[in-house]
Amino acid sequence: MSKEIALPKSVNPQTWDQDTAAMMEFAGLTWITGSGDNAQRHFAPAGITAAFLEAVRRTGLDPTARQIYAMQMGGKWTVITGIDGFRVVAHRTGEYDGQDPIEYLNTEGNWSSIPPAKKDLVAARARVYRKDLGRPQEFTVTLAEFAGKGPNWDGRPAHMLGIRAESHAFRKAFPHELSGVYTPEDAEAENLGELSPEPAAAPSEDWPALIKAAEHDRDELAAIGNRAHAAGELDEGMRLHIMRLIGAIDRAAAEAPAEPGAAPEPENVEVIEDADVPPAE
Repeated sequence: MSKEIALPKSVNPQTWDQDTAAMMEFAGLTWITGSGDNAQRHFAPAGITAAFLEAVRRTGLDPTARQIYAMQMGGKWTVITGIDGFRVVAHRTGEYDGQDPIEYLNTEGNWSSIPPAKKDLVAARARVYRKDLGRPQEFTVTLAEFAGKGPNWDGRPAHMLGIRAESHAFRKAFPHELSGVYTPEDAEAENLGELSPEPAAAPSEDWPALIKAAEHDRDELAAIGNRAHAAGELDEGMRLHIMRLIGAIDRAAAEAPAEPGAAPEPENVEVIEDADVPPAE
């Protein structure tokens, strides 16, 4: 976010001031039905609001600029941002290393960055690169499995399918930042219910903030991972993020020059990083 957003400290609407209530309405979490004396304000469930606020903190996107918002479709809630929001989040991590052009598969079995005619479209794939990974994170989506319904899918199926491939590749490359966040193209797909299960209750601690504050402290990072695991809140994205930070600390320590008079380090010592953080639930 370009400026600090004053997010509510509680999911209880009774604690919101006028500005906060306006922001939450803009984000789709409160709305009014009826008019005049029959007007009635409604609120999203507390668990949905908590999940949305956590997504805003994690991604740094601005709900007042409509970069991120909540939507209910088919009885399911999900957190929505455009594909540009995915790119912004990836860039801000400092680990984003670009991506290849979207490629499309036609009925003749050929891949090309030029979208085929609607009748010849079979699949789309995207590759996203991270500086700390040795290979691209690739995701392929087929029209048969991932197509949605509506005028956009009828008129621009290659564009829609390409965005779905790109959003999946970004979530694969940056799971900690983008887990549980979807594009409008995802939301228009037929399997929205599978994509967006009911969000969980608010986490017991602000894990992203704690990890950020401890990103240069190996012991504290391991302790945070253990606490999150004990609380049942250590997902695979968080675990990998912690392990990457611990690995960077270990590499920096191994490359640092020895202090004068210090005993030489033994050679060929392998650092077993996974011993510090338990596996995700």
